[in-house]
Amino acid sequence: MSAELSAVPRPAPGWLPRSILSGFIASMAMLISFFVAYGAARVAASVTLADRRGAETFHEWVQALTNNQVLDLATGSVCAAGAVHLTVGVLWAVVYAYYFEPRLPGAGWLRGLVFAFIPWVLSLVVFMPVVGGGFLGFALGAGPLPIIGNVILHTIYGMSLGAVYGPLGDIAADEFPNAGVVDEPEVVAQYERAAARGIVAGAIGGFVVGIVLLALAGTQTAGLPFGLPALAFPPVLAVIGASLGGLVGSISGLAPRGAH
Repeated sequence: MSAELSAVPRPAPGWLPRSILSGFIASMAMLISFFVAYGAARVAASVTLADRRGAETFHEWVQALTNNQVLDLATGSVCAAGAVHLTVGVLWAVVYAYYFEPRLPGAGWLRGLVFAFIPWVLSLVVFMPVVGGGFLGFALGAGPLPIIGNVILHTIYGMSLGAVYGPLGDIAADEFPNAGVVDEPEVVAQYERAAARGIVAGAIGGFVVGIVLLALAGTQTAGLPFGLPALAFPPVLAVIGASLGGLVGSISGLAPRGAH
């Protein structure tokens, strides 16, 4: 019986803090990639293409991709959308680290890539119809571009998640990118626990401060710069708090054990 239990794949020691840290980094990589791709699509939509076969159709697809009801929904509360994206990305990372990573074969980046197939499919067959994009995003009128864009973004997320959770998480910061010398396991675990605690505590603290400021400002008053409403206080400060908390936690995690 004990032999059967030992044969069951189990998550690595310290999997939870490492998954939070990895998920946060992978989600940020995916978010940055989205903004880069969106900017490129906006440029393509504003350019007059040569009169060739398929050029007009492609131009219509790009215009629909950069102007649709799903983007309108997100830009209506861009800060909340960003906060939800980071939260969901971290939750997916926890699922990956606990169940899938110990069971998938191959290198870390490949495990993350295979796992990303799940949120990619759910994004197209569940999320898109719910927010008005239709099955596989076809209701946007952008042809196959939503599918292709989702593939690219989830590939970036999955490979980043698998790489950071796997081999990159074991490499000492002062030795990167050389994988020959690694930190002691306990030092790595200490660093990751501190960074993960910082992300979670910073997000919670920022959200609480945002709620307090929202209560003081009122929902009808101007809240943040760039014309953002006061309702954006909680999600914006949660993201800022998570980022600062992760930074402070990372620095504190580098201190020797027992240091004051």
